[in-house]
Amino acid sequence: MSATHLHVVGCPRSGTTLMAEMLVACYPHEGHSEHEETIFKVPPQKSGLRLSKKPNDALWMAPLLDRDPNLYVIAMMRDPRSVICSMHKAWPGMYFCNYPVWKRAEKAITDIQAHPRVMVLRYEDLVSDPTGVQQRMEDIFPFLRRSHDFDRFHEVANAGQDAQNALGGLRQVDLSRIAGWREHLPRLKQQLLRYPQLAQDLITHGYESSNDWQAQLDGVAAENFPCRYSDSSEFWKHLEQKLRFVGKRRRYFRDRGL
Repeated sequence: MSATHLHVVGCPRSGTTLMAEMLVACYPHEGHSEHEETIFKVPPQKSGLRLSKKPNDALWMAPLLDRDPNLYVIAMMRDPRSVICSMHKAWPGMYFCNYPVWKRAEKAITDIQAHPRVMVLRYEDLVSDPTGVQQRMEDIFPFLRRSHDFDRFHEVANAGQDAQNALGGLRQVDLSRIAGWREHLPRLKQQLLRYPQLAQDLITHGYESSNDWQAQLDGVAAENFPCRYSDSSEFWKHLEQKLRFVGKRRRYFRDRGL
């Protein structure tokens, strides 16, 4: 019997690490990746539950889901303002993500959101109602057998240093970071001016009902800050990724006899 593989994806800084650590801590399983591991490097498992996480794998999930009946996906979404204003302990002095990276992930998740083996989960819902989210998750993925509750995962988790850096420390889930972007208005204004479509995305995904929130940016000077991802066009980089994906996909199917 083939293993059941549950893979967490989403834009970087959208809560993928939190979700993965909750799964590892709260559900018995036969194997899991240490922090991040692309699905193309996860070795096939003969039986049981395998847990893994790689944010940018969101871009490649659609064809894998079509062919692999044992693959299940949790796709994390988050307010793009929070994503582009988030920092990572491993990258001090710079922002981690930008709007184009969020948009690529958003488009990829939209393509798979209706798939029966996919759960699209908002970071904001996870931290606001971990108990309700956990029950909904178990309804969607009945193979999950709970050993601990999400709202107490921090008491039993054994996260490595990489995961703790991404989380900013291991602690109980709370609401403190839902609107953390308000502390980074110069960064947010720069991204909004460069990518004005961000405003419509907020309305489309229900984070705002209008553009009234932009009044908070009045009088704020936009500033360019160092960012791990470039604001310059990365067309050739993305094309090269797509070409490499073709070979990775073939190996994935071959290794699993698909």
